Amino acid sequence: MRRRRLSCSRIAGAPPGAGSRIGNAVRARDRLEPGTGSFVHPDERSPTLADADERELIARLRAGEVAALAVLHQRLGDAMSTLAASMLRDRIEAEDVVEEALMRIHRAGRGFRGERGVRTWTLRIVANLCRDRLRRRRFAGPPIDAVTAHPALTFDPVPGWDDALDQRTVVESLETALARLPTDQREAVVLRHRLGLSHEEMAGILGVPTGTVKSRIARGLVALRMALKERWG
Repeated sequence: MRRRRLSCSRIAGAPPGAGSRIGNAVRARDRLEPGTGSFVHPDERSPTLADADERELIARLRAGEVAALAVLHQRLGDAMSTLAASMLRDRIEAEDVVEEALMRIHRAGRGFRGERGVRTWTLRIVANLCRDRLRRRRFAGPPIDAVTAHPALTFDPVPGWDDALDQRTVVESLETALARLPTDQREAVVLRHRLGLSHEEMAGILGVPTGTVKSRIARGLVALRMALKERWG
């Protein structure tokens, strides 16, 4: 999914030139990772260095540094966009959610203590914004340009179905079935099987116990398999 150029013009308190600094950082990232299609980026550095980088980013966010948003977007922008687009089924609206989430992070950064980590905090904000938008409108169906940009979920609803069908048909069928899930199940399936998050991290993002997370995933996968088998089984 092609992401819109990040703008900081609407972020309260952003100093002159902040938008171009963040935009330059994001564009540099995009040149390094063009069209990878990967939404989970395991950190190959040592845990000590990764933890130190996380603490530094938290400190910069707490200090209200607008440039820190570029770093956060560089690390988590794909995950934010994927979660929003998977939930809302609208590419433009998903881009708006990502930008709104960054503005909220900037405003709330001073109060962030980092207990659950930056990724959990960030994706929780994105998830909450998506829920708010879904409550305000009724889903009407997945636009084609929104559903073709995402990787398949990491489960096999119908044995061999990826080999037997045209890839576009596979994606459209999967996304349509995913869109019909209740919001809480769709959220859980996307976080687990599209972003690859742990049950514990999902619990932090969704604000529910891990047992509830597992139950939502299980019910969501059962519903997806039934829907897809009815059409292709």
